Amino acid sequence: MKSYDVIVIGLGAMGSSAAYHCAKRGVSVLGLDANHPHHTLGSSHGATRAIRETYFESPEYVPLCQRSYELWRQLEVDCGKSLLSTQGAVYVAPENHPLLKGVRLAADLHGLSIDCLSSDEMASRFSGFALPEDWAGIYEANGGVLQAEKCLQAQIDLANAHGAEIRYDCAVKSWRKNDAENVVVATTAGEFEANSAILTLGPWACNALQELKLPISGRRIPIIHFEPIDPARYDPATMSVYFWATPEGVYAGFPDFRDEGVKIMRHDVGDTCTPETARRNVSEADIREISNFTDKYMPYANRRVRKSLIGLYTMTPDNHFIIDHHPGFRSVAYATGFSGHGFKFAPVVGEILADMVLDGSTRHPTAFLKASRFSKSALRPA
Repeated sequence: MKSYDVIVIGLGAMGSSAAYHCAKRGVSVLGLDANHPHHTLGSSHGATRAIRETYFESPEYVPLCQRSYELWRQLEVDCGKSLLSTQGAVYVAPENHPLLKGVRLAADLHGLSIDCLSSDEMASRFSGFALPEDWAGIYEANGGVLQAEKCLQAQIDLANAHGAEIRYDCAVKSWRKNDAENVVVATTAGEFEANSAILTLGPWACNALQELKLPISGRRIPIIHFEPIDPARYDPATMSVYFWATPEGVYAGFPDFRDEGVKIMRHDVGDTCTPETARRNVSEADIREISNFTDKYMPYANRRVRKSLIGLYTMTPDNHFIIDHHPGFRSVAYATGFSGHGFKFAPVVGEILADMVLDGSTRHPTAFLKASRFSKSALRPA
């Protein structure tokens, strides 16, 4: 049986980062994924992801996000490619909406610069948007766009460059602790042993971590790419990512990137599912719901549908991540429940997970992300 210092199970955004950060520290790493590279069955596929610093979900994320910015920039240097552009982020909602209050709170607590804009100022600055009169917007200059597929590939390439062994199409069947207190992972390619393991399973965690009784579930998210009526109004050189809190729901989107179009999805609802039960086709009802939002609030964005796809979120009840040690195996760390806003944190999550399995703990402020917040009595060792 071949042995390693660390086995990483799941090589999406978080797992590929964890493999890279562990290998960069000079330990032997095996990365495993049941699917082929850049598959479209989980949460990490698609060309782009948003990044933003004024974190309306909770100001506690801001230090983690700031570290991610640093690590994304370092990753660009290490791989020699551009991965992150910052044309800003825009938040739109009725005045005094919780989303806008959350942005202002994060900015106030961490001394971040934002522009608070009236509906008239928004109309002047972002001509592709149509705001009702009693609405407002906030602009954050440091928001931007990550080239997601390039980010994933860069992390894998650099993990390889630092000596990690990466195996795709290698499904994990089970894992256990042996008499030597090491982790033994049984796969379709045989068994492997390691001093520690990292579990970054995406939506597969809902079933694979059942013994922990975590309150997580999968959510199906239709993503629509539109051919804009007036591309100049959604030019990526002058605008970036945006978030709308409307009476119809919370929507997020991107400008008109070449070969991508204007990408929009609804963020706050979706069918509960697993990777196995998710409806993978985008229905007319899916397109109609997002088109209705677009026609009302972004009236120059929808000439026709260019393409569509399905993504999966792994949700927690409070929409915050879970990053923790396995309660029955101190040498095993896991990260799950990213609730549709995790990708931007991949570099720092990888660093945190490497800290946890190699050093026993992390210096990063992650106490608010521990599983025990849901109920210590709900967790039990395997």
